[in-house]
Amino acid sequence: MTKLTFIAHDGTHFDVDAENGSTVMENAIRNAVPGIEAECGGACACATCHVY
Repeated sequence: MTKLTFIAHDGTHFDVDAENGSTVMENAIRNAVPGIEAECGGACACATCHVY
């Protein structure tokens, strides 16, 4: 299992255990990371989730 760390705009860290075979966005949604809207469901069409 892979560990991911999401950092919110306010600096809060969210450490999650990512499921193998799933996307970064799917793991963010699954773990209720704030700021990841993913309105298009992961089709890269709406720009409501960002990775920097």
